[in-house]
Amino acid sequence: MALNRKTPVKIYTDIDMDFTLNPVTKDIGRKLDVNAVKQALKNLFLYERGEKKFDPNFGSGVRDMLFEPVDDITASIIEKEIEVMINNYERRVAVENITVLASPDTHDYEIRVDFFVQGIRELQTYTTILERLR
Repeated sequence: MALNRKTPVKIYTDIDMDFTLNPVTKDIGRKLDVNAVKQALKNLFLYERGEKKFDPNFGSGVRDMLFEPVDDITASIIEKEIEVMINNYERRVAVENITVLASPDTHDYEIRVDFFVQGIRELQTYTTILERLR
C-alpha cells in the first residue's frame, strides 16, 4: 500500500541565522529545504580563509576582492572563488551558472548563482549584492 503524503517531505533543515522567533514555540526559527541551502551558500561567500578553526583552507577570498577595483576582471576572480568554494564545500548543490556583475558606479557586485539542489527538481536561483563597508 502506497503512502499518500499531503505535505512534502522536508529534506534539509537549519536554524535561521537571522534568529527570528517561531511565533508558536518561541524558539529560534528554522530554514527548510531550498532556503536552508541558500543560507548555507550565503555563509560560504562570507567566510575568509583561515577563519574556521581546524580547517584553514575553508573560505574564499571574496571579501578581499571587495577592496580591489570594481571591474570585470575582479568580477571574474570573484566568480571563480565562488565556484571553487561551492564545489569543495556544498555537496547538496549542482551549479548550473554563476554570474558576477560589477557595478563601478555603486561600488558593488551583483552575484547570481543558478543551481539544482540534490533531491529537488526545480532550478533554483540565489542572488545577492556584495559591497564593501566604508
